[in-house]
Amino acid sequence: MAADRALIQALEAALAAHADAARAAPMQACMKSALPFLGVATPLRRQLVAQTAAASPLTDSDSLSETVMQLWRQARYREERYAALDLLRLPRHRKLLSTALLPVLQEMIETGAWWDFCDEISGLVLAHLLQAEPAVMKPLMRRWAQGRSMWMRRAAMLCQRSLKTGFDAVLFYDTLLPSIAGGECADEFFIRKAIGWALRERAYDAPDEVRAFCDEYGDRLSPLTRREALRVIDARTSSAAPAPPSPPAGVARHPARLRARSPARATTR
Repeated sequence: MAADRALIQALEAALAAHADAARAAPMQACMKSALPFLGVATPLRRQLVAQTAAASPLTDSDSLSETVMQLWRQARYREERYAALDLLRLPRHRKLLSTALLPVLQEMIETGAWWDFCDEISGLVLAHLLQAEPAVMKPLMRRWAQGRSMWMRRAAMLCQRSLKTGFDAVLFYDTLLPSIAGGECADEFFIRKAIGWALRERAYDAPDEVRAFCDEYGDRLSPLTRREALRVIDARTSSAAPAPPSPPAGVARHPARLRARSPARATTR
């Protein structure tokens, strides 16, 4: 199935019609982007994408994949690449998402090579696929977490951050451990920041687990990672009076030992 050229041209035209030169240069500087910006704010851009796609809906996974990939590859402005990701966000298109899109997602993460693209893909599409096709996605996320690409590692670390159900704690720590001190990419800022962010999000639901991880691996976590990881826990501790009681023995355990727990307890929140 070929890309929908009419939709791509309509998206490019809609974005160009709302270009704002006064906003474009500051946006490019802020994002440190080689691609120039048009100066279209995110809420307006998403509205334009939704309106344009509604007039020319994609009806199958192949056309969605081809259209997204062509729009991405030929983009002259950063908003056009954002629009490619916005197409994946639309409710009607989310029904078309499958692991057949993985080569497209990997190319976008690797060629985008920046946090905005990586985090959008991981938090939205990878999270959706992880819930829909866990047998494929879980081994893949473990491979990405051990690969040479910093951005693929970051995507694997952050792919569960938005999950409300089906959180897999074993997978979560398996994606972090290869990148702590001593591992490849461990010195990269965007990796250290991602580990801290991922742990901070997990701390909302499992503070004792995150505290145990930070205590266990404290000498292998950067100050940035540890500070980010414990931000929620420290805020709760400082505002609590009196301090919450300690958990029963054996509750807050080394995350790597989660494999010794029952499958149900090991793979759900």
